[in-house]
Amino acid sequence: MTKGSAIFLSFILLAFIRCEFIPTDEANLAVFNVIKQAYNGDNFALIYQQLDDEIQKALTLKQFEEILVAKKSKTGPIEYWSQSSPAPQHPIFILGFKKNLAVGSIEWEYQETKFKVFLLNEFVQPTFVEFLKQNPSRTSITVKTDDVEILNYQGNRQQDLMSVFKITVAIEFSRQSASGIIDPEKWISLDEVNKYYLKDVDTSHALFLDLWDKMGKIQDGKIQLIEIANAMIALSSNCNTEYLQTLLTMDSIEQTISSLQLEQTQSFYLSSFFLVFLNYDNKEREEYIKQISSFTPEYVLEETNRIHQILEQGGQQAQDLLDRGKEVLDGEILGIQAQYFTKASTSAYVNLLDKLNKQETFNTKFYDIFYPLIGYASLKNQILAKTYKHVGVKGGSSAYPKDTKCVLSIAQFQEVYIPFPYSKTAYALFTQDLDYETEYDPLIKQFNIFTALLSLNGYYLQAVSKALTSISQDQNIFDQ
Repeated sequence: MTKGSAIFLSFILLAFIRCEFIPTDEANLAVFNVIKQAYNGDNFALIYQQLDDEIQKALTLKQFEEILVAKKSKTGPIEYWSQSSPAPQHPIFILGFKKNLAVGSIEWEYQETKFKVFLLNEFVQPTFVEFLKQNPSRTSITVKTDDVEILNYQGNRQQDLMSVFKITVAIEFSRQSASGIIDPEKWISLDEVNKYYLKDVDTSHALFLDLWDKMGKIQDGKIQLIEIANAMIALSSNCNTEYLQTLLTMDSIEQTISSLQLEQTQSFYLSSFFLVFLNYDNKEREEYIKQISSFTPEYVLEETNRIHQILEQGGQQAQDLLDRGKEVLDGEILGIQAQYFTKASTSAYVNLLDKLNKQETFNTKFYDIFYPLIGYASLKNQILAKTYKHVGVKGGSSAYPKDTKCVLSIAQFQEVYIPFPYSKTAYALFTQDLDYETEYDPLIKQFNIFTALLSLNGYYLQAVSKALTSISQDQNIFDQ
């Protein structure tokens, strides 16, 4: 195998040399397969031979082998993978390993036909699957594939959604657009949108203003309504969300949620909700924490709506409130705040996503608007655009240093052109009450790779479902 792999790799790279060096996705896939075989077969020298002279001067073969031996002892062989990079000059493959279904990635960058960069990353402390197994009271995941529920791990318990709930705002936006109630192409003054902008808190909105301006989508201080919605989904701008909640009306959003039979607790105006938890009475910290911990859900909703009215009207009082937003950037306060936020179960969301995946409930015009919106970020990746017929994904999180109530959640649905082995998939994964330093931080580093592999490799999804189903059968005491 060693000799054959080396010859095959040389043949691939020789094809590059015969013409201008322009790597392709197909060629990179062939190179990856050789690297995978070499890694799984402990033939690390074959990979080393492909490194350019500068790397080999800095790193001996023995050192390189020691690094990969140490990695493989933690991961076992590569069993699952998917191509994820839209840049052929810098290919990236996401990986699923045999041991504990750990995830990782392999990437390289070319210098002529050699690798000037070669990275193999693995996430094993703990793997995401291990964390789910060990924490059934704080995690849940439900998966449905081609009309069959293949996993329901604590899926009936309501948990914190964070920005996942914005899917419902996108649904109502698409419904009203399709019905002619609103015009998605209408130009809106950013002054109206920015009424709800917490500058020191809503970093996603700051990114939106910068990126959309560079793309030329902001003109004379105005932006089209559809772009406000796109940034709510792609970047999770809370400011944009509250503007859309105001435009669409919360009553209409809640009515649509009810018509879809989605069991979800109360939604809130986002920026206004955040400001409910300010220390308005200048209490000592202990008393302040005690006060906000004793808020009733009814009080939080009432205060959120009151603050929203102030922000909507604008003026100095509104600006004074917005300027104080950063006062709530405190791990303990955010942890308390998260307990009041919108909740639902993974089963409830998967049932909703499955309807959307199968184009049920709404008409064709709705889906012509909704699919590009909910899949906005994913479809910017050329590889994913060629993989999915349609895709919708929304993540959500609440996290800050020293926070012990961090949240990390996601909900996704998709239909692919080529079943692998599934055509349609919908899943929701919710985690809560995470310690920032010891749990959230290691999980967020692997979150995108783990969820991408769930989406792109149905066989990895099968393996995860099998691993968690066996655990779930013994832990039903955690179901509520």
